[in-house]
Amino acid sequence: MGQNAPGARGRLTFKYLPDVALADIAFEAESDSPGGLFEACALALTDIMVDPATLKDSKVREFSLESGDLDRLLYDFLTELIIAKDVDSLLFREFAVSLDHEGRTLRAVARGEPIDRDRHALRNDVKAVTMHMFGVKRDGARWTATVVLDI
Repeated sequence: MGQNAPGARGRLTFKYLPDVALADIAFEAESDSPGGLFEACALALTDIMVDPATLKDSKVREFSLESGDLDRLLYDFLTELIIAKDVDSLLFREFAVSLDHEGRTLRAVARGEPIDRDRHALRNDVKAVTMHMFGVKRDGARWTATVVLDI
């Protein structure tokens, strides 16, 4: 339904456009360690954006992050990978992540390369990590994360 609103420049209108795009992709990742879980999530993010088999590992980027809890640290890490894609046009195919014992500090090394639209099999342009359904859980020796991405 359209909406009408009075404005300083007269009558303003807008309408919602249903079924224009599917805006989310969700995944669940698992590992036997928090660092492995972060690596699995980073690999899933990469796989959503590009066929990782088309990426080389010619560029290295290091990430250092701190946060109040493990959930927020994962959220921030995935966001940094999206920022690297958007700002520096970098995609990564390999990740080595280490966390402190409290899960508040992350050190990661990512290997990849600048985006090459002729050579890379690009899939989805991820815009952001959402908080919808987002979370990290531990069940015994297994760590699981649920992530929803806005595309």
